[in-house]
Amino acid sequence: MKKLLFAMVAFALCLGLNSCKKEAAATDDPAKAEVKAADDAAAAPNLADIVAKAKAEGANWTVDQWKEQFKGVMLAIKPMMLAMSEINGKMEAAGDDAGKLAEIMKEVSDVQAKFNDIDKQMNEFTQIAEGFENGKAVIDDEEWGKKMMEELGIPDVDI
Repeated sequence: MKKLLFAMVAFALCLGLNSCKKEAAATDDPAKAEVKAADDAAAAPNLADIVAKAKAEGANWTVDQWKEQFKGVMLAIKPMMLAMSEINGKMEAAGDDAGKLAEIMKEVSDVQAKFNDIDKQMNEFTQIAEGFENGKAVIDDEEWGKKMMEELGIPDVDI
C-alpha cells in the first residue's frame, strides 16, 4: 500500500515517466461515457474532508476504519488516475512522434492544473496515516490495496 501511495504521488508529478495498465472500460457511446464520468465524479468523496477527518479522528480509528478512509481517498483520486492512465496510453501509442507528444504534454499540463491539490492532500493523508499504528498497518497491507484498487476500477500503477 505504501508503494501504491508513493507511486500515485510520483505519478502526479511525472505523468509522462510512469506506465499504467489501461483497464478503463471502453464504450461505443461517448454520451454514456460522459454520463458515467459525471456520476463517478459526483459520487467521489472530498479528499480535503477526508484529510481533515483523519487529523481529527485518526488516532481513534481501527484498521477497518482506516481501510474505509483509504477507500474514500482512492475514490476521490479515481478521476485523476483514469485521466493519467489515458494519457499514458496515448504516450505509448505516440511513440517517437514529436507532434503527438507535444499535444499530449499539453494534456498533461491540463490534468496537472485540474488536479493540482491532490498531490499535497495525498502526501498529507499518507503522513497522517503513517503517524498511527492502524493507519500504518493499512499502508503496509499491499495485498488489500491491490484488491481495493481492482474493486474500484482504478488502473494499476507500475513503477
